[in-house]
Amino acid sequence: MNFNFKILKEFFRDKSRDNLYQNLKDIGVDCHLAERGLNEEKLFNPWYRRSLGIININSDDPIKYINIIKQDRGKNNPPRWWYFFAIPDNKIISKGKSIEVKSIRKKSTPLIGKVESVKWDPNSNSNNLAKIFTEDDDINSLSLNLGDIKVQSLHDNFSGFSIELEFRVKEKKLNQASWVTLNKIAKNCLENNI
Repeated sequence: MNFNFKILKEFFRDKSRDNLYQNLKDIGVDCHLAERGLNEEKLFNPWYRRSLGIININSDDPIKYINIIKQDRGKNNPPRWWYFFAIPDNKIISKGKSIEVKSIRKKSTPLIGKVESVKWDPNSNSNNLAKIFTEDDDINSLSLNLGDIKVQSLHDNFSGFSIELEFRVKEKKLNQASWVTLNKIAKNCLENNI
């Protein structure tokens, strides 16, 4: 009887972390699933969301781990998933000098139209980074293909940066070019951290 419960629990378990892990392995990224309960799972995880776990990246790339966050379905809204690509940095950025750059995808027709262009919306401390992103075709293509991107500095328990993507791995997959572009964004963040 207990064995059947475990099978049933595994059947209904959200497999977004497993799917992203397999996607990363398929494109040649050296990574592994981390144990559950790590402190990194608290990265951008408010009380109404839950972490599905961490994927550690075992390479020299600036992205060192990915935290997958899920907000469960509500009465009037579908479930949502966020993927936080963490870029640790030894330099501590004060909240007054924090950076935040968001992509805004412009559609031909609001809500239902095809995405035609990307605009980058910076806070007052990240105009230089927004300019770099605007001029880079690879970064703009990543946002066109995967969805809105949010890049921000981290504070308190985490120093460095995060790249936030919101999409479903079943519907969209990362490819080698998108992985390279995500690391290009990460390198730009580290190089422009003064």
